Amino acid sequence: MAADAALDLLLAPRCAGCGAAGSWLCLACRDLCEPVRHGRVTAAGTYGGALREAIHRFKYGGERALANELGTLVASCIASDLATGVVLDVIVPAVLHRERARARGYDQAWLLAAVVADRTALPLRIPLRRIRPAAPQVALDRAARADNLRGAYVAEAGALRGARDVRSYVVALDA
Repeated sequence: MAADAALDLLLAPRCAGCGAAGSWLCLACRDLCEPVRHGRVTAAGTYGGALREAIHRFKYGGERALANELGTLVASCIASDLATGVVLDVIVPAVLHRERARARGYDQAWLLAAVVADRTALPLRIPLRRIRPAAPQVALDRAARADNLRGAYVAEAGALRGARDVRSYVVALDA
């Protein structure tokens, strides 16, 4: 993260949503990101507009500093849930396959999860290991995405030791 801070000093960050100078996601664009809830699943916002652009720049544009902005959005949703009595034990990133992470230069899900864990004071665990590469998900529909990921991960035995009930208390993150 020190490298990101150095880059911010050399190149003024520009908002991924509107291009305004000063931050990677300005307050006005951040305020457009309203959490979306579907049962027990919560997203930091609807995938479109400024949020979509920020995610794309984070994943494909090499703008790692957006992990802080996007992670803060996710952490805010989690903090809201925790304040209402929801019990969460651990943050889990849906990690990239090592070949994709090497090609990209970083694993965006891990970076995002690290920020969320830091902001929420929840532990970061990596119980999932990507055992095979998958095709990029961006152009796939919901059914094809599920097929694409089937068998791509294995769980590490004991990695969530101490969590109460994994089905209820894990925050899984993917960018």
